[in-house]
Amino acid sequence: MFLKWLWLFFLIILGFLSLNPWLRPDSTQAVGFITWDLLDHAAAYSLLSILMMVAFRQQNRPWMMAGIVIPVASLIGVLFEYCQYWFTVNRQFSFFDASANVCGAVLGVIVFWGVQTYCKRTV
Repeated sequence: MFLKWLWLFFLIILGFLSLNPWLRPDSTQAVGFITWDLLDHAAAYSLLSILMMVAFRQQNRPWMMAGIVIPVASLIGVLFEYCQYWFTVNRQFSFFDASANVCGAVLGVIVFWGVQTYCKRTV
C-alpha cells in the first residue's frame, strides 16, 4: 500500500523543487556538454518512473505499463518545464531539461526491467 502512494509523494517533491524560484541549478559541466543539472533531471525522472513501475506493476502486461509510465512521466517533466516559464519569474523553459526528463523516464523503465529480470533469474 505504501508503494502505491510513494510515487505521488515524490511527484509533489519534484514539483516543489522544479517550481522553487530560489533554487538555482548547477550548470557546470559534468561530462562533455552534459551538465550536472541535466544529470539531476535524468536521475529524478528515472526515480519517478521506477516508483511508478513498482506502484502499478502488472505481471502479465509489462509492456503496457511501460507504454503508460514513459509518456506520463515524460509529460509531467515537460509540464513542469512549462510551469517554470508560466509561474516563476527567474526560471524558464529549457528544451535540454525537458529532454533530460524524457531520457530519465525511459532510463528508469529500463533499469526497472533490468532489476526485475535479474531478480527473477536468481530466484
